[in-house]
Amino acid sequence: MTYDPMTPFPPRSEEGILMKYACPVCVLFSLIVTIDATAQVTDLAAAARNGQIFLTWKEADVPAGSTFNVYLAAAPINDLSTAKLVAHHVEPHSARDWWEDPASFKKEEKPGKPVGFRIQDGAAPLDPSGGLFVHTVALADGAKLFFAVANVDAAGQVNPHCVLGENSLRDGVSAQPGEIQPIWIAKGSAPAAGAGKDLPLWLNLHAKGGVVKPMEYLFFGDATMGWREGLAFKFSAVVHDGEVVVKPTDRVWINRPHDEASDGGTPAIWTFWYGYNSNIFDRKLMGQGVVVNYTERRNLWLLSWVSKTFETDPTRWYCSGSSMGGCGTISFGFRHPELFAALHARVPIVSYTYLGRGSAVRFEPSCWTGKIPDDLKTGEGELLLEHHNGIRYVSQSKDDLPMLFLENGRQDGSIPWQNNPPFYRAMEEAHQPFAAWWDNGTHSTCGKDEPADIKDWNDRFRSILGDVCIPAFSHTSSDRNPGNGDPADGDVIGWINRGMDWHGVEDSSDYIAIILTADYPGVTYPVTTDVTLRRRQKFKPRAGESLSVIIGSAPAITIAVTPAGQITIPGISIPDVNGVRVIIQRKE
Repeated sequence: MTYDPMTPFPPRSEEGILMKYACPVCVLFSLIVTIDATAQVTDLAAAARNGQIFLTWKEADVPAGSTFNVYLAAAPINDLSTAKLVAHHVEPHSARDWWEDPASFKKEEKPGKPVGFRIQDGAAPLDPSGGLFVHTVALADGAKLFFAVANVDAAGQVNPHCVLGENSLRDGVSAQPGEIQPIWIAKGSAPAAGAGKDLPLWLNLHAKGGVVKPMEYLFFGDATMGWREGLAFKFSAVVHDGEVVVKPTDRVWINRPHDEASDGGTPAIWTFWYGYNSNIFDRKLMGQGVVVNYTERRNLWLLSWVSKTFETDPTRWYCSGSSMGGCGTISFGFRHPELFAALHARVPIVSYTYLGRGSAVRFEPSCWTGKIPDDLKTGEGELLLEHHNGIRYVSQSKDDLPMLFLENGRQDGSIPWQNNPPFYRAMEEAHQPFAAWWDNGTHSTCGKDEPADIKDWNDRFRSILGDVCIPAFSHTSSDRNPGNGDPADGDVIGWINRGMDWHGVEDSSDYIAIILTADYPGVTYPVTTDVTLRRRQKFKPRAGESLSVIIGSAPAITIAVTPAGQITIPGISIPDVNGVRVIIQRKE
């Protein structure tokens, strides 16, 4: 079945009824049927706030499989064919706050008592038996907007009846585009503007299957943030212990049980912090859809709002997460190096492929109808599997990527180890800053017995500054062997760039200096390493330019800036715990 939002029910005008039926009883019966059809939506009302229109209505119970369409026009809508469809597959009783129902997230849970959304700060909840849709105003909409809401049956046929004052607005609503503002839904008062002024921002991404609690804010997305506009999202943003901690939620209501997800089956799906098929609302139509990065778009909006509202320090933005949250940390963090100073990912997927047990399978339930085809493209026209190939991305990136700390288990049944060794090597060959630790653990036991210096990475990554030069270490002599990707090959417990650190950065137009250190329990000196200076702020010699390098007290050596503009010093020796100072300057 192909969904057609303009396919009407069979004609039911009073004139048609009178012509079809001769006896009074038949006429009366037909009128009752007509009244029942038009009474599915009544008392449609609209309110404009912050560039959005909040539509609410009373709603009768409808047969299973029914949904609602929302239409928009510049004049009262008497005929749906003259209006623009702005939303489809709006669920029955959409004023119900599904975030408050445990059955939205766990298949085995019993449904909770329905409660309504609160759509204004301090307002009472809506009647959960009613309807709700939120439209984000666009410049093309016009100064005054008229809406209608129509029922769609399980076969996709639209009830065409429009009754002004019932399911169609009689007077319309005046509105202009504006910035979407979230609604405060927690107890007490929302933080004042500037509550996080000059504080760091920590974006914390949750694992699969979870939600964030408590969630202080609710907002309704525009058409770029989901398979339809007006989807409801919640998040947490609080000032805690000298940081603005932001916790979004990777859950999307798709108005059907997501049964094709073997560990899902609920109507509030996870997206691995990326996105999903534009036709996710109907499994039969997903083959005609495209894969869109809805979740990333939503998180970009969220970070922009938090930045403006809390006034955080843009040089101290960080992202972290575990499991699915770690996957999102790498995929989202690497693709937005302009935002984050550093990342910390525990048991993440570093590259989505079909190697080993396969990690690309994570996208199959939400992006396609089976195995991801090699030629399946994203909404931006990029091949989906190439987009999520972390090895390829790192190898081709021309950006200074955020410093990455990551930990994985070689026996992880959820995160295949096969992708990790080539990812580590790609990071080294690309001279990007990272440190990795692995053990022989599973998904749940990885890091259980990790040493204190590795545990400290959770704090260390949030001390790195985004506007200060950082070194990317590679081919460090103290590194262990991750093997060839077979969990039986290589060092069972190991690391790359463990204990490698720096301080004392001096960055000017004429020279740059940095003190490099190596320190962890059991380290053997000297430690040798290649160093590439990333995120240089002022020292910007041209490609091919010769530079003088002084390492400690050794005589100066000469290096050249690479054609890509990189400054790499090979074979630096760190003699002891005090480290070594390196000075790079233009040759006179």
